[in-house]
Amino acid sequence: MTRRAELVATSRADELALRALADVARITAGEDARIVGGQMASLLLTAFPVPGVQPRRTRDADTAITTELAGSGILHERLLERGYVATAGNSYARPVPELAIPGQPVPRLEADLLVPSRDSRFRAETHGGRQFDAVPGLHLALAASPIEISAAVTFLDGSVDEVVVLVPPVEVAIVVKAHAWASRHQPRDVEDLYRLLEIVDAYSPEEIGGWALDGVGLRGARGDAAAALWTLTRQVRRLSDIDVPAVRLAALVAAHVRRLTV
Repeated sequence: MTRRAELVATSRADELALRALADVARITAGEDARIVGGQMASLLLTAFPVPGVQPRRTRDADTAITTELAGSGILHERLLERGYVATAGNSYARPVPELAIPGQPVPRLEADLLVPSRDSRFRAETHGGRQFDAVPGLHLALAASPIEISAAVTFLDGSVDEVVVLVPPVEVAIVVKAHAWASRHQPRDVEDLYRLLEIVDAYSPEEIGGWALDGVGLRGARGDAAAALWTLTRQVRRLSDIDVPAVRLAALVAAHVRRLTV
C-alpha cells in the first residue's frame, strides 16, 4: 500500500525531526526496517488525515530492524558514514552546525535502532557486539506488509526533499504504542494512541491495511495491547497531563477494540 504525505517544517524542532527522518529513510532503504515511535504516528496521521486532528511532531527517528540486520552492523556503518556518532549502543546523533543559533548549543539529529522483544517485556539485547533496546510488538511491525509513504518534506529554507518511508499498518502501530504506554505511562503515548484510533474510526479496514483488534481470540502482542487499551480507558479521565479528549478516547477503544474476558 502506498500513500502520499506532505510534511512541512514550521519550527526548528520540526526541521531537526524531518531531517533525521529523511536521513534514516535513506540509510535503511532496501533493508527490513520500519519507522516506529512518534514519527510513525505523525506520518500515519499525515497520510490518513482526520479533520480536526493534528499530528504530533517528535524529535528522534525510532526505527525497528530485525535482529539479523542489527547483528550485521550494516546500518551502524551507514550511520557513521552519514556523520552520525554512536551515543549509546543503539542511539545515534549527528551535529548540524549549519542550523545552529549563535550562543546556543549546536543542534543534533537523533536516531534510535530498535529490535523486537522475544516476549511482552522491554529489555536490552546484544547483537553484533552492540546493545539494542528490544521492544514488544516490533515483530508484528516487521512481519506485516508496510505502508509505503511517499513524502515531500519542505524545510524552513523552502527546499523540498522527496523520501520514501516505510511504516507499519495502523493496527500494528497501535499495538506497538499500547505496549509502550503499558511500560512507561508517558503522555505522548496516549496522545499518539488517540490520533491513531481516530484514523481507525475515519477509514475502513481495507484502507488502512486491515484491522483485527476487534476480533475474537486475541492473543500474544495483540491480546496484551487490547488489555492495555482497556486499562487506559479506566485511567484516562484521571490523567491531567495529556492533551486528548478523554471521553472520546474511551469511546474509540470501546468501538474498535474487543474487551478481553478472563
